[in-house]
Amino acid sequence: MTTAARRVFRYVNWTLRPDQDDDAPPLAYAFRCLTLRDDGTECDARSKTSTDPAEPQEWAFGHMREHPDHVSFAEVIERPWVMWRGGAV
Repeated sequence: MTTAARRVFRYVNWTLRPDQDDDAPPLAYAFRCLTLRDDGTECDARSKTSTDPAEPQEWAFGHMREHPDHVSFAEVIERPWVMWRGGAV
């Protein structure tokens, strides 16, 4: 005869929220070019990621100066999130 181990399950509520704690990583910004090439593929150009949103914006102007027909961009924002454990269900 074998005895079954007793198991205890604890259910908790989890919440996903932006990480705004003092030690959270900073928001990071980048831009990427959305202009389509003649073959229908997107331009692969992308700015460096920066915590200063003005730097990727400056890159977009520089990219457009080099490629006058590239006028469509997407902003890429990296925002840290954290799982927060609440009380028992």
